[in-house]
Amino acid sequence: MGVLMEVKHLVTRFHTQEGIVYAVNDVSYKLNEGETLGVVGESGSGKSVHALSIMRLIPSPPGRIENGEVFFQGRDLLQLPNDQMRLVRGAEIAMIFQDPMTSLNPVLTIGTQLTESLKLHMGMNEKDASARAAELLGMVGIPDAQRRLKNYPHQFSGGMRQRVMIAMALSCNPKLLIADEPTTALDVTIQAQIIELVKKLRDQFGMAIIWISHDLGVVAGLADTVQVMYGGRIVERGPAGDVFKDTRHPYTLGLLKSLPRHDRRQQNERLIQIEGQPPDMRIPPVGCPFYVRCPMRIEGLCDKQMPPLIPGPESGSPDHIKACWVDVRTGKTLTEDIPASVQAEVQNV
Repeated sequence: MGVLMEVKHLVTRFHTQEGIVYAVNDVSYKLNEGETLGVVGESGSGKSVHALSIMRLIPSPPGRIENGEVFFQGRDLLQLPNDQMRLVRGAEIAMIFQDPMTSLNPVLTIGTQLTESLKLHMGMNEKDASARAAELLGMVGIPDAQRRLKNYPHQFSGGMRQRVMIAMALSCNPKLLIADEPTTALDVTIQAQIIELVKKLRDQFGMAIIWISHDLGVVAGLADTVQVMYGGRIVERGPAGDVFKDTRHPYTLGLLKSLPRHDRRQQNERLIQIEGQPPDMRIPPVGCPFYVRCPMRIEGLCDKQMPPLIPGPESGSPDHIKACWVDVRTGKTLTEDIPASVQAEVQNV
């Protein structure tokens, strides 16, 4: 299984009247073919902005991708001419957004919107595109598909609209599907149906998925790899089982402790919240973004130097990496186990 996409040192800023918003700060990772990556974190952690940066859908102004490379099948998407990037969107990389009602055009029929990309990217004529559109609606579980092509978005329920969005995303057999909190606006039963549908289609088409969510439970049941973001940075990343069962970053640990769980031994056990507020993203990042809220912080170190994203000596898997100076199990500082080049940077702070 080869590497499908590699993100290198991605930096995205928003230049507003209130100041510069440091939305994404040096994000790097690899995504393999057929892999499902779950990206989690609080609102404002940079999850969605990083995905929109990959698609080059950041509104400009005020947004600007200021650094980085996004290699997708050997091409740097950030350097492609606009006309070539338009051909990538939909055909090779598709995206599903949180609210389908704002993504679908209310004055065009579902059939018109579905056939548009088929004609543009696949070169189909009207008849073939219409037949394929009906087939896609049937594939995502919408009954009487041929008739529903003539309906408008307001004639579908929220769950059905999201199924339409999935059908549109899959219409050109993309190699990568980016889903930005696609089930947040739906009730729990419909959420489960959409997630099972995505799993089935993923296995059927063999596509890679980036699933962005604040719901750790959903990600645990869907993702192969979990990437935790905070303050526009990746703070922990690894195989889903390792991240949830062998957590290595204080922020990830705080997220898990704040979740209600049916398997808690004591029914009256209180949830533990993460103290404090998310960082003000208008302040230039220095040190660990979680420093102010972290119960394990080390003054003079964590607030001065951003730890590298590498496997800690306590990690069982080389693919399980974290950005933290501390062993969350013992509270021990790990600087002596960090490469000499990084130690030198810390000593010079």
